[in-house]
Amino acid sequence: MSKNTVEACGSIASRYGIPLMLIASRRQIDKDDLGGGYVENWTTQTLSEHIRKKFPPEDLLLCRDHGGPWQHPSEREYSEERAKKSCLESFKEDIRAGFDLLHIDTSAERTGIAAADKAVERLVELYGECHDFARGLGRSLRFEIGFEDQSVDTDYPSDFKEKLHCVLKRLADLTLPLPTFVVAQTGTKVLETENVGAIMTAPLAVRHSIEHLSNTCREMGVELKAHNADYLPSEKISILKRSGVSALNIAPEFGVAETRSFVSILKELNLSVQLERFLELAFESSAWKKWIKPNSQASDTDRAIIAGHYVFGTERYRAIKSVAESACHKLGKSLDESLQSAVERSIERYVLAFAA
Repeated sequence: MSKNTVEACGSIASRYGIPLMLIASRRQIDKDDLGGGYVENWTTQTLSEHIRKKFPPEDLLLCRDHGGPWQHPSEREYSEERAKKSCLESFKEDIRAGFDLLHIDTSAERTGIAAADKAVERLVELYGECHDFARGLGRSLRFEIGFEDQSVDTDYPSDFKEKLHCVLKRLADLTLPLPTFVVAQTGTKVLETENVGAIMTAPLAVRHSIEHLSNTCREMGVELKAHNADYLPSEKISILKRSGVSALNIAPEFGVAETRSFVSILKELNLSVQLERFLELAFESSAWKKWIKPNSQASDTDRAIIAGHYVFGTERYRAIKSVAESACHKLGKSLDESLQSAVERSIERYVLAFAA
């Protein structure tokens, strides 16, 4: 979500001796000539260089999130062939940059959500291409697979078992290795700044379903991964772990934590002009639109908070932040240390609850 998020992850991983996966979407980080991303103006290569210079490889794993056709905004009007070619080049750049894991997500279509059979066909094809490319470079690579858009409910265990068996058989027929993780619907879904998934309203039913899903995964030699796990209270995080979920994806919560901290600091420093400029910049980005509930009551400020981290890489934000940094320095404080600490508190909550 930001350089401060990366630093916070490295700090937490070292403090608790637990590896964390930095899993960047193509919207966040990508190759320059494929459209790049909004996080720190990093490319795939410069992100990798930053991580590898600062942190031991056993602390932070470099991973691709939602790699696949039509997963980058620049591909919205691409034909199927062009979208597949574009995402494959993105994957190859990940492999060249030393990424440890690729999430192949073929749930998207040029106009909406891909049909299940088409999603599986594309997934198997891309999986094979990436595996062969990595092997040609002498690289060992892990995979995460997913072929559905996230919903508020859980998968039906019988349907999930049938789909997973089909995909893994097709991979085996091509002598391709098993993926490390399989993404399923785990009753987790983020809208605005809360989790609206079924785990919040029907935790016992969700736990029962997830236990079946995780048992199916383990029977087939893979691990279950939950996406959209942001904003969960500790007891719900523990439910996911006890039900057999092996890993969680969290992202927007950390961006919002840093944004809220920045807003709070601007208020403490009485930098009202900079505060107004930042909230205006974030709101005008319209990046909040994908997170808004139907008939939302969120204010313009609420929407700006949701979108704040999307503008951290802009020149306008840097100018605002520079004023705040100078004001903090005069008080003997570090702005980035304060922002990083806010993110660390969010990450730590998940590490402690998931390890319990």
